[in-house]
Amino acid sequence: MLKLIPVLSIAETLFGGLIFAIGLYFLLRAARVVNFWAAVLSGAIPFLLYIVYSTQHWAGGDVLAIHFAVFLANAGLLGVFGSMKQKQQSMHWGPKIIIGFFIFLVISNAILLSIAGRGLPQSLTSFFLPNPDNQRVHTAFPGVMPHDRNKSYQPHLEQLQQQQALGWQLKLQGVEDLNPGTSKRIVARILDENGNAVTQAEVTLNFWRMANSRDDKIYVLEEQAEGEYGADVVLPDSGRWIAEVLVKQGDKRYRKQESLFIGDE
Repeated sequence: MLKLIPVLSIAETLFGGLIFAIGLYFLLRAARVVNFWAAVLSGAIPFLLYIVYSTQHWAGGDVLAIHFAVFLANAGLLGVFGSMKQKQQSMHWGPKIIIGFFIFLVISNAILLSIAGRGLPQSLTSFFLPNPDNQRVHTAFPGVMPHDRNKSYQPHLEQLQQQQALGWQLKLQGVEDLNPGTSKRIVARILDENGNAVTQAEVTLNFWRMANSRDDKIYVLEEQAEGEYGADVVLPDSGRWIAEVLVKQGDKRYRKQESLFIGDE
């Protein structure tokens, strides 16, 4: 099922939600809603909207908890602000420092979450990080590898030796144009050590969603031409993915992995 809600960054949902909450509070107060309920609704409604958003773009329980804490604290500050305004009292310097510290925490956490989820902007990455090969550097947190994929390293070394002996070449075509929720034809082109097409093979394309194995996708690629195997692929969400191609031809085995970032960075 295609997702109807566009993918937003954590900074967009957090700061956008805060701006919406503040505007909603003053709108409710202008409509003569009691200060207490205006503050409660200004915290509850943005959080409920974020829950609806999370049903299609789940970012994790920690991100959900951060949104809840920020919207709740913002509602409390608005309630205190409205109450003091009604009583025509000036705010003491102590609460001002607390409010300033809270704003600093919100901004710094949003920046850190954005970097963890999407990485540094490419302009900053190319300036601060060395890159002798002039390749695109991804700085986002890659996620936690599930335990069932953390196998012994010895079979991995044996498989690498077998693949080197085969001398096969495999190239994935179309993965660079993948977008969340959009079907795209992905083709695996496989050649042997002599540059001849590898035919009549069983080819499987796996997509691993980092830190969220529930989004993993498995596709069986059909041979559409000599040495070319394809399938229409739809990935449910943006972010860090691992594409793994498994090739089986008789007693020969070949495996290749690529790290992908789907969506805008």
